[in-house]
Amino acid sequence: MALLILMPNKDGRALSEALQDIDPNLDIRIWPETGNKQDIEYVIVWNHPPGELTKYPNLKVIASFGAGVDHIFKDHDLPENVALTRLVDDSLSGQMCEYIAGVILNQRLRLTEYREYQAAGIWTPKEPRPGNNVCLLGLGSIGREVARYLANLNFAVSGWSQSPKDMDNIATFQGPEALGKAVADADYIVCLLPLTPKTTNILDNTLFNKMKKGAYLINAGRGGHLNEDDLMDALYQQQLSGACLDVFKVEPLPEDHPFWRHPKIYLTPHCASVTHLDKAAAQLHENYLNMKNSRPLLNRVDPTKGY
Repeated sequence: MALLILMPNKDGRALSEALQDIDPNLDIRIWPETGNKQDIEYVIVWNHPPGELTKYPNLKVIASFGAGVDHIFKDHDLPENVALTRLVDDSLSGQMCEYIAGVILNQRLRLTEYREYQAAGIWTPKEPRPGNNVCLLGLGSIGREVARYLANLNFAVSGWSQSPKDMDNIATFQGPEALGKAVADADYIVCLLPLTPKTTNILDNTLFNKMKKGAYLINAGRGGHLNEDDLMDALYQQQLSGACLDVFKVEPLPEDHPFWRHPKIYLTPHCASVTHLDKAAAQLHENYLNMKNSRPLLNRVDPTKGY
């Protein structure tokens, strides 16, 4: 029984060392040095080559090295009857809470604007931007923590999700028919949705035109949520006052992409919530033992929902 690390664009050796610190007896392979493919029953993946997972006849578990699993579902040739899992980590939620709060406060208090004034030698104090309403698109484990965090900072917080959620002091909306109502009064709209066929390009002109004029968009979900051309149009038409983007359809963002130089777009390099290696290794190892001993898996993914 062997464990395969299949992460072409990440340092598999670091994860291997973290896992072996927990259990020195693990049989760990790092792709493409797989050894006998029949030995492999558990594979840890991030942006694996399409079709690769069908080459392991005894595979039982595909584990995402992150909270998202859309990178797995990009592969339309996944093996059947293999369990999928993802990472759920309090440190990911904590990082996201601080990131979202930081972006909103930066925009509200005009901190980036003052940095530009500093470079130009301009002394111009201004009042904070008005608006206190935040709408979160996505109320999964991370979204709920962000909602509570912002509410504790005295923001008026609401949230939208595909299925009903009940949260104290948070107004909740659910289902496609309620999406427009959810965003209508928000000063800040934050996307933390999983990427599924239903949420692909959900951030488009149809939705932007249902927002109040001058709303500010934050996308820390996935790049596939955003229709990039529609965002450029909404900024040009001043329907949106600006956007902060942490995720993109192509990463790293190509050097010639217009987002780099757009004055109303603030970019960060997919850093809002970064997987903690040791915590990830501990959870992945626990699920490996669960598989080995026929116990229920942690954080199992429902393929019919895509998360």
